[in-house]
Amino acid sequence: MHVMSKLGVELPLHKEQKMGMWALIFSSFYFFPLLAQKAPVSVVDVIAQVAVYMLFIAFYLIALYQKGPRLTGILLLMMLTCGLGTMLTYGTQSIFGYVGFFCGLCYRLAQGLIMMAMLMSALLLTGFLFANESLWYFCLPAFVVGGGLFALGVIGRKDQTHRLQHRQSQQQIQQLAAIAERERIARDLHDLLGHSLSSIALKAELATKLQQLGQHGQAIQESLEVASIARSLLSEVREAVSGLKQIGLDAQLKALQQRLAQAGFNVFIENQAPSLSAQQESALCYIAKEAVTNILRHSKAKNVKVALMQQDNVVLFRIEDDGDIKNLTHGNGLEGIKERALQLGAKLHVDISHGLKLQLTMEQSVNESHGG
Repeated sequence: MHVMSKLGVELPLHKEQKMGMWALIFSSFYFFPLLAQKAPVSVVDVIAQVAVYMLFIAFYLIALYQKGPRLTGILLLMMLTCGLGTMLTYGTQSIFGYVGFFCGLCYRLAQGLIMMAMLMSALLLTGFLFANESLWYFCLPAFVVGGGLFALGVIGRKDQTHRLQHRQSQQQIQQLAAIAERERIARDLHDLLGHSLSSIALKAELATKLQQLGQHGQAIQESLEVASIARSLLSEVREAVSGLKQIGLDAQLKALQQRLAQAGFNVFIENQAPSLSAQQESALCYIAKEAVTNILRHSKAKNVKVALMQQDNVVLFRIEDDGDIKNLTHGNGLEGIKERALQLGAKLHVDISHGLKLQLTMEQSVNESHGG
């Protein structure tokens, strides 16, 4: 059996099916009038009462695993079975109310109340026809059972709807995370490839024009620079691909330290490894790579210091060298760093008075600072 939620989606009722099966235990009160009867009962009457009960159980089990409009027909057959069974025994008062469970569970509230009104009307009609002398003795217990099971069904329906909405929310969160990751990858590739590919295109066009003008030496030089940029870009793409393979910030800093050391720099890294979100760690990986790339390309420094630390709820990330910088060009690399800092809500400070000093400061919430 499934429930049609407000979202128009069928809800599987494995939990409610088990609850409905356990609830059948109380239907055994159907046989109480038979067992309490002092007068002799014929075998035919016993067989007939058992047959009514078994028919009710059959319809009940079908309803448990039924879905769609056919469920209403099954519930009407359950009411009819209970009503006609009252000709044999007043024990039907203990099973009439089971229809109320499905009224609350399988219908929206307005429709469920209509079905409950039909159930109560069927109860009263049955009482007038077959239990007129004991009308309230017959109807009141069935009203109480039916109302209680209806409320239980409504609660079960709300629980099912909540679980469905929670599942859909989790799916939406996963989808948004996947979209954000694709956007991050696209942004990384744009930042990485855009400037270099533009340089390659311009130098290739220049080499062609120089060749046409007969300036073969300069054309060859431009072609060699195209090849050099392409090799450098290939290396950076390989590093970016490695970064997509879930390399953490700690591993990224160690890789950059090795890269700087191979280029002849003295590298000092202080990493207190604060708790960072995936977005923060990814952004800092990019900032560190871009800063180191600029140092390798442009800096005449001997020493490079990298520090990552946390004081209370403030994370500090600093990269500095002891080079001699006269002027800082705000090229594609620095613009990419500024963009990442802005996305993190971090403050970026760049100072070139005594070499390059790039410092990023960002505040974390309590949940983030505890790895949330």
